[in-house]
Amino acid sequence: MVYFSTLILLVSLSSSLFAQRIVRIDGSKINSTDLDKNIRELMHKAKVPGLAIAIFNHNQAVYKKTFGYSNEPAQKPLKPSTNIYGASLSKSVFAVLVMKLVEQGKLDLDKPLQQYLPEPIYDYLHLKKWHDDYSSLKNDSLYQKITARMCLDHTSGFPNWRWDLPDQKLKVLRVPGQRYSYSGEGMVYLQVVLEKMLGKSLEQLAQEIIFDPLAMKSTAYTFLPAYEKDYAWGHNDKGATYEKDKDNEARAPSTMETTLNDMSLFIEGVMQHSIISEKSTAQLLFLKSACVLSCRWGHLRRETPMPMTT
Repeated sequence: MVYFSTLILLVSLSSSLFAQRIVRIDGSKINSTDLDKNIRELMHKAKVPGLAIAIFNHNQAVYKKTFGYSNEPAQKPLKPSTNIYGASLSKSVFAVLVMKLVEQGKLDLDKPLQQYLPEPIYDYLHLKKWHDDYSSLKNDSLYQKITARMCLDHTSGFPNWRWDLPDQKLKVLRVPGQRYSYSGEGMVYLQVVLEKMLGKSLEQLAQEIIFDPLAMKSTAYTFLPAYEKDYAWGHNDKGATYEKDKDNEARAPSTMETTLNDMSLFIEGVMQHSIISEKSTAQLLFLKSACVLSCRWGHLRRETPMPMTT
């Protein structure tokens, strides 16, 4: 098992002043001293080397703290300003970016993405290591049905990643819009279409729409030289560190680097509607898709609207 320095963001519904009694989601209260103790005990039991956590009451951070180490063998403390690999938190930021483009009238959630491009996606020269190569879709007509909404709610029909397939060639596995299946490739496809359509990179769009307005000064979709001085390492179950992945090709679902301070600003910005409206936020969190998800656990079958979640 791999143990990472971990970023956790929790939201509850009641208000409290920072460092005083914190109101949990169930309405019970805890003071910061007891919470500190509980967290340290849980980290020790789970062998978590480092953890960053923020708790929000009434749309603002009321508790924000780091524990442990960014690099345990070096005994380097994890700080609120330490850069941490954002992993799939990247998707949440990208989803807000997309909804802002919808508000600006630049994107329709339900218009097939291929229709925004003058040429078929597979005819474009791919300039990245792999993620903008759509040559395998030349004989795949299903991809032409994929919309932004499907990419965001994981119903695009793409696999999670192309390398999960036996031939490692991207293809649409099922009719788009009909079934939930977690897909990083869907998010990347939406990213690539937006980049070609708007003439701006993901990094440029994120800086203009999200990071600069919220003063997220230590967040980017690539690993920047400034992060070298203080970043969190992955750890194995023996406590040894893994080499830091500094891929440096921006991908919407997965490559964001951020800090506890910056992600707290993002969560506050979303909840306070600083970037997108309350209506757009509600649509983002409780999207009703045209399709219905059928979930099975043993003999139990239930149907639920598709959320636009990550």
